[in-house]
Amino acid sequence: MTADCGGVRRWFGAARGLVIVLPFELVLIPMAAIVSDFFPLAVAFGAALICWVAPARPHVGKNARVGGGASLVWFFAVVHLLILGFWVYFSTGFFGLLFDAGFKADVKDADRVVIRDGGGLCHSKPDKEPSLYEITNRAEIAAFNEMFKFSRREMPCKCCGYPGIDWWRDGQRIAVAGIHHHRKLRISGRSGDLNFTAESGRRIQEWLETHCGFTRDEDSPRHFRCRMARTEIEGAALCWTKTNEGKKPTIDTLRAEFKKSGKKFPSCPAGGEHSLTYGEDGTPMVKCTAPRHD
Repeated sequence: MTADCGGVRRWFGAARGLVIVLPFELVLIPMAAIVSDFFPLAVAFGAALICWVAPARPHVGKNARVGGGASLVWFFAVVHLLILGFWVYFSTGFFGLLFDAGFKADVKDADRVVIRDGGGLCHSKPDKEPSLYEITNRAEIAAFNEMFKFSRREMPCKCCGYPGIDWWRDGQRIAVAGIHHHRKLRISGRSGDLNFTAESGRRIQEWLETHCGFTRDEDSPRHFRCRMARTEIEGAALCWTKTNEGKKPTIDTLRAEFKKSGKKFPSCPAGGEHSLTYGEDGTPMVKCTAPRHD
């Protein structure tokens, strides 16, 4: 009985350690993307080990199986373990090996990789979009592909993605993809979006910043051009209204005015069509049939 109580006391001590650091883990897990995917696991293991080696007072062992307080300790210890389990699943990609294998099959034996100013095939014309960076060295291609690790598959969003990434072999494009919201990859012809692991997303973002010159917080050049086109059309609509006694022009009217003045009408970089409506206060609002390009 004494040995049993001693064993229970140590396990109860480990459970208490997990409960003690649980509030800190809720802060540490988001920080893990900066430090390490395994940082929350290390903290939990350290706390449980310390409290295993130095458990609570002897009488706690006798009551470790019963009592409201003891039950809550066991409950929140299990909650902590479940949170860590979900973190392992969603972040480190231990269960994403099949997705990794599918990606490797798509880009197998690629001899060229092109990062371009566009997205996937959604409102995108890969052959007409400028290249941001190209890789032709086999070793560099292998190192580039190795950065792509996935944790799960998600439902696709309605964006086109940015930037676009194409893999080529023997002069033929074998995979067309786009990065979406800095955290997932969509490969044309494959269902769903593949979510990067935390480490993979960080490495890819650092690579893109180093080789292509844009950061996570910046608009993509494509999205920036689309936004500027809409702003220019809205400004032209306001000017036309002021010089025509408050009348509101249509999009076709503005096209004709641009043509008359010898200016090129602002176009959508993704090939979408602009439409012009007005708010209740008469403010012009331009929309584009193409989704956002970021």
